[in-house]
Amino acid sequence: MQKEQIFEKMNGFLAEGSHSLPEQADIEDEFAEGKECCLLYEGVYQAGRNLCERLGEDEDEDVEAILNGMERIARVLAMKMYEYGRCGRGARFFGQ
Repeated sequence: MQKEQIFEKMNGFLAEGSHSLPEQADIEDEFAEGKECCLLYEGVYQAGRNLCERLGEDEDEDVEAILNGMERIARVLAMKMYEYGRCGRGARFFGQ
C-alpha cells in the first residue's frame, strides 16, 4: 500500500530504489542525520538508556513496551492522517 511505503520511507526504513513510489514523489527520510526526528529520537533513546541504567538493567521490558507503544501510536496516527488528506477531509475541515 502506498501509505505504508510513504511511512516507511519517511521513517528511514526503505532504502533508495526498494519501493514503487512514483519518481516525482519527493519523500524525505525524516530520521536522516541532523533532521528534527533524528535529534528527537536520539533524546528518547538516551532517556531509555538512562532509565535502564538507573534500574541496573541492560534492557527493561517496561521501557521497551513504552517505546514500542509510542511507535505503534505514531504509525496509526500517520495512516489516519494520510487517509484524511487523501479523501480531502482535511481540506474541508480547514475550510478550504
